[in-house]
Amino acid sequence: MRVGMPVGAKSRERNRERNGERETSGTNAAAGQSASGAASLSGGVARVLARLAHPARLKSLRVQLSLGSALIALGAILLVTLIALFSITTSFNDYRRNQLTAEVSQLALVLGRQQLGGGDATAAPNGRPRLGLSPLVRQRFGAANMWVMDASGRLIITPRSDAPDGDAQFQRDEAVVTDALHRAIHGASTEDSLPGSVLPWVSTRYYAAAPVRAVRDGSGDAVDGPIIGAVALSALSRTDRALTFAYQVNGALLAGALLAALLAGLLAYLFSRRLTRPVAHLTTAAAAMAAGEYATRVQVAAPEELHRLAAAFNEMAAALEADVTALRRQEHLRRELVANVAHELATPLTAIQGFTEALLDGVVHDPEERTESTRLIAREAGRLRRLVGQLRQVALYDTGAETLARGPVALPELVDETLAVLGPEFERRDIRLTSALPGDLPPISADADRLTEILLNLLDNALRHTPAGGVIEVTAARAGQMVRLAIADTGPGIAPAERERIFDRFYRLDASRTAATGGSGLGLAIVRSLVSAHGGTITVDDRPGGGARFTVALPVAAG
Repeated sequence: MRVGMPVGAKSRERNRERNGERETSGTNAAAGQSASGAASLSGGVARVLARLAHPARLKSLRVQLSLGSALIALGAILLVTLIALFSITTSFNDYRRNQLTAEVSQLALVLGRQQLGGGDATAAPNGRPRLGLSPLVRQRFGAANMWVMDASGRLIITPRSDAPDGDAQFQRDEAVVTDALHRAIHGASTEDSLPGSVLPWVSTRYYAAAPVRAVRDGSGDAVDGPIIGAVALSALSRTDRALTFAYQVNGALLAGALLAALLAGLLAYLFSRRLTRPVAHLTTAAAAMAAGEYATRVQVAAPEELHRLAAAFNEMAAALEADVTALRRQEHLRRELVANVAHELATPLTAIQGFTEALLDGVVHDPEERTESTRLIAREAGRLRRLVGQLRQVALYDTGAETLARGPVALPELVDETLAVLGPEFERRDIRLTSALPGDLPPISADADRLTEILLNLLDNALRHTPAGGVIEVTAARAGQMVRLAIADTGPGIAPAERERIFDRFYRLDASRTAATGGSGLGLAIVRSLVSAHGGTITVDDRPGGGARFTVALPVAAG
């Protein structure tokens, strides 16, 4: 038969149900607010994920870094969450199982004492006491799922159940518990889980069964008394709240894991964006350089590796810009060279062709005129020969194909010999030539003939640009392992913008001057080629007091 619940117990049960409803409604309201906030957050994250999931973006380094970091974080979060869920659930179930076993043992002891204390115990036909529940027992254990079986194997108390008698779950529970009660009558205590739990891993349903032994007179326990029945519990009076707590803890862990995963994905996206933005800047700069904008540079504030990459890119861009500028300048010089060569060759060729045609056509009959025409043809042919020779010489020294017969050369003696050759020309033009070379200058390593050619070209250049009454000075001094030879004039000087170009082939400061009046424009180009071939340098600056000064630095001879 089924034992009804006392009125007080029913009242307390109804109160607990109403409190549970209020707690559930409060929990639902809080959950609704949390769900609303989580929905807005998840909506924003969903929009970001939708953009990231576009097929064109999946190949992006930013997306792949974001997804990879998010997956790693998600895996770690899920692992920690599962470990936490397993630990909490295992500890919670162990606690419930141990407490259920202890409470069953305590209830068995209470029932064993009750039959001697005149509780609800009555005599059975076989003379053994019949078990019953006192009001105190009902008050203490009335809310539990309780089964009581007497010594004859008859169920005298079964749990309350709001479910109909045909409830399959209740019937399965009762069948398992009844079998455990029969074993308890024979002295075997049992504790195990009930089948058919809704969430077995999260909240396992346990039962415990123990024999009820009659307490002997004067005994404080029921260990040695005869078995008068068995009792089983499938839940404690705190079971509903405990299960609610377990569900809330597990739900909070899962919700926290989900929120942490979403935040990890968002942070991974922002982090990857910080890493890939400098790469995007580099890509844009590279595209600009591919379009011909060689002055493009990048300013990247990024981690050290990307900063070094940006610095290397800027160095590469600077080198490429310099190379392209040099190539463009060389192309411009090549075009100028072709034009200048054509111009320089055209003048003597035109003269040669004109005089030759006049002679062939018989236009010139006077013997003296024919002789003069022949002399002019020879002069222009000589100019062509010298021009071609100078061009060949510049090309040979620029390519390093011409070798130098180098040896120790005493610079003061070589300068004196060269000045002696040019002395009459300086006097004819009323230009004073001075030389101040110290006698203790060390010999230099040079080809004497080529060094003489350097001096002649520099002195000839100074002579053409120094007006009558001017002065040309030749000085020299040692500077470490170099000897610096300077030739200065009192001419108009050279503007800073022109000082580099004067060494170009066929370049003249006065564009109106021709080869007949201003040289071929190859003298200084030959000088720079010869100086470079000797391992020296040549520079030009202003002479103190006005004019230009050319300085040639050549290495001191070894030993």
